[in-house]
Amino acid sequence: MSPTRYVLGLALGDEPAGALRHRIGAAGFHVVLDVPGLIVAAARGSMIVPLGEHGLIVGTLFAPGTGAPLAALAPGAAATVAATAGRHLVEAYWGGYVAILRRAAEVALVRAPFGTLPCLIAQHGSGTIAASDIDALRLSGIGRFSIDFDAVTRQLIAGDLRQNTTCLAGIDEMRGGDRLTVASAGTTRERLWSPSAFASSKRRIDDSAEADRRLRDTAIACVAHRTHTLARPLLLLSGGLDSSVVAACLAAENRDFACLNLMTANPTGDERAFARAVAARTGCPLVECDMASGAIDIERLAAVRLPRPVARSFEQHVYALALEQADLLGCDGLVDGGGGDNVFCSQQSVAPAADCLLDPAGRTQFWRVCDDIGQIAETSRWTVAWRAWRRSRDVARPSRWPVDLRWLDARAADLAATAIRHPWLDEERQPLPGRAGHIAMLVAAQGYVEDGPHGTKHRAIAPLVSQPLVEHCLRIPSWDWFAQGRNRAAARRAFEPLLPRHVAWRPGKGSPDSFVARLFETNRAFLRDHLGGGLLAETKVIDRAAVIAAIDDPRPAHGTGFGRILQLADTESWARAIVAGGR
Repeated sequence: MSPTRYVLGLALGDEPAGALRHRIGAAGFHVVLDVPGLIVAAARGSMIVPLGEHGLIVGTLFAPGTGAPLAALAPGAAATVAATAGRHLVEAYWGGYVAILRRAAEVALVRAPFGTLPCLIAQHGSGTIAASDIDALRLSGIGRFSIDFDAVTRQLIAGDLRQNTTCLAGIDEMRGGDRLTVASAGTTRERLWSPSAFASSKRRIDDSAEADRRLRDTAIACVAHRTHTLARPLLLLSGGLDSSVVAACLAAENRDFACLNLMTANPTGDERAFARAVAARTGCPLVECDMASGAIDIERLAAVRLPRPVARSFEQHVYALALEQADLLGCDGLVDGGGGDNVFCSQQSVAPAADCLLDPAGRTQFWRVCDDIGQIAETSRWTVAWRAWRRSRDVARPSRWPVDLRWLDARAADLAATAIRHPWLDEERQPLPGRAGHIAMLVAAQGYVEDGPHGTKHRAIAPLVSQPLVEHCLRIPSWDWFAQGRNRAAARRAFEPLLPRHVAWRPGKGSPDSFVARLFETNRAFLRDHLGGGLLAETKVIDRAAVIAAIDDPRPAHGTGFGRILQLADTESWARAIVAGGR
């Protein structure tokens, strides 16, 4: 798979525009569009959908009912896309694209909801530069990047949440489903897509059998679309529900694919029995590999050139192992079930039971849902019912995004409130807390997929986080995601006919925590030097003394603190790579 890369200049002066044209050629990019006030260039092999006089689309574009991505739009469809400044594009199509639309004296950029093609934005003199990645962004000659360490702190506080600002000073990112309009009067940003529009009661699907059938059909279609370029995918099959669903989708389309199960020495991360059952049912070959095999250089693995420090060294190691196996097996790309928990509403709170009390359509489901949640939480239905009633009395309370202040400098507390701002959480309060909880989970899924392919994940696809499947799942009432003492019930029911039943309805999931703990234990000396004398300590992002004390704790790794220390070390590696790359 050749990655789609692009850079464009908007309203640049003659000198910056000339410099951009020169660097484009030197970098092997080719000019796709060059008109007054707008230059668009793309790397060789990038997908381009021309829109005639209206502009163009970079990346993959799908239409419902089609197989391969679209190579062109009919003139009437292109005109409608331009006339609506991209709204029709978001409503009628999906994929991994950025659209550049020319309208009179302005240019609008539209990024696909949950699209994997990033769109970074920087001001350059009186003009604007947009690009797919930070190295493409530098083709404009904007100079070296500097790190915004307050933004780094906010990212460490918020975890999976992404804001429009990145951790590089002066560099923003357009969120999927947004439109950025550049005109002589200035720049405006608007949202064209919102989960709340699909979570409304007017769009709810109350027939659970119909919802399940459409979930299965939509998931199969999304997996087929997203993996269309792969002759033989390698599926990272953990044995959990989400990767098993992807296996069932590939098998339903009679695809030639192989599976890889990565296990840990600890039983909590050994799910080979489940993976074997899925492989036997779908008829695909399965390779098993120890997650800890191979050399692990955690500093190098995390030094990925992204606008935020979100690449994790242990995850990069896992995908590096997977790429090695893909080459051995003759596979040309990786597929996983990443983000499936979020899309399939893997909630473990009383909020869906509160929805039953607040919505007349769900009242007959209340005690059943209390029983299901009680089984998951290992508590009584009465406890769940009481807490659900209390939650239903407090509907004005927004979804609480978790903050993590562990081992950060004391000033981090002052940044916590701004760290967790997101329009899906802040601006569109849901009257039903269970629905709001599902939307909050999609905030995390958005970050997971919209970071785009990076590092050893450059050939990896997470097809469950796709716009049509997300939109459908938002239409399923929160109480229908619970059954038989399990969450994600709609997905379990939908794929039970295609999977071993004990896999479809398995109660828990494995964890790589033992592998992460081993990374911590074997790298204590490195972590001490790396964090103790690094940029995060120097700029007071972290509390150096507290971090050193945690690393020097003589007890074996326990709890979740070792994972947090490794996250801080990954952030340090990212920061050093950014600084070194700008020299």
